[in-house]
Amino acid sequence: MVTPTLPTHMKALLLRGFTDGGPRLERVDKPLPRPARGEVLVRVAASPVNPNDLLFLRDRYEVKKTLPVVPGFEASGTVVAAGAGLLPRALVGRRVACAAGEGDGLWAEYACVPAMKCVPLRAGTDLETGATMLTNPLTAWVLASRARAEGHGAVVLSAAAGALGQMLNRLFRKEGVTVINLVRSAESAARLRRDGAEHVLDTSSADFNTELCALAHRERATLALDAVGGELTGQILAALPRASLVRVYGMLSDGPAHFDPSELVFGGKRLEGFTMYEWLRSTSLLGQLWTLNKVQSLVQGELETKVRLKLGLDSFEEALSAGATSGEGKVLFQIAAGT
Repeated sequence: MVTPTLPTHMKALLLRGFTDGGPRLERVDKPLPRPARGEVLVRVAASPVNPNDLLFLRDRYEVKKTLPVVPGFEASGTVVAAGAGLLPRALVGRRVACAAGEGDGLWAEYACVPAMKCVPLRAGTDLETGATMLTNPLTAWVLASRARAEGHGAVVLSAAAGALGQMLNRLFRKEGVTVINLVRSAESAARLRRDGAEHVLDTSSADFNTELCALAHRERATLALDAVGGELTGQILAALPRASLVRVYGMLSDGPAHFDPSELVFGGKRLEGFTMYEWLRSTSLLGQLWTLNKVQSLVQGELETKVRLKLGLDSFEEALSAGATSGEGKVLFQIAAGT
């Protein structure tokens, strides 16, 4: 195998700090990093703008890093060099989906990544698809699997028109689980209905609380998957039947949740949080590998991600603005030419 000639410097986005007006982020030229033992150097092809990235840029995410730092938690690319170790060397030349390590992230032309956080892509999985494989598809599969194991026959789903919401919809429909979809606009509601969704409620409607309560009781929805938080969490909790569960896995509203504690005390309901880091800590390596293999087999089916906008690193302000607004499809940093 011919080792590619590598540059001495690379383009990257660098987060220097946080202000009331937003992150202090700039496009810089940095020396090319060198992989340490157990790491590989990835020539980054593409990286999405995910909700966890936006939370990190506002210092609201569970992962904290020493500044200044390159952001970006997920990407795809080609391994072009390796540090010491059998696994890193075995990955050289392979196309991979990867997750960032504890230091610099993936919004750069090159990144050092722990070899254990790289997933080789199958021949039929392109780099654009691989760039979004490890966050939304993996989260959707785990959330749907837990719902299945818990025996829920109907689910309330907030942010249902988003990329992850659509994946959950497809998984639940395939399994025969009834989904009550919650969206924030009439436009999103119409789009979901065109895609075949049976139950769609607009949270901005004046009758939303009444409609949700009636539908949740009629369909016996005993689980809600809430990506929004804030006021909506309390509304969902109040609408569900007795002994139901609300699992909050996102904070799109960026506001505190308000709910009536009597729903927990007298209604026998439960409210809990979910993060993929908790799943990783509680799942064996074998279980993780099995799940990742299953997810990759579905990324061009039930777990497909649509891309609505592709931009270079120099257009990061436009990319972050677009990523923070709702829309059909993911915003992607297209970093390597030809991605």
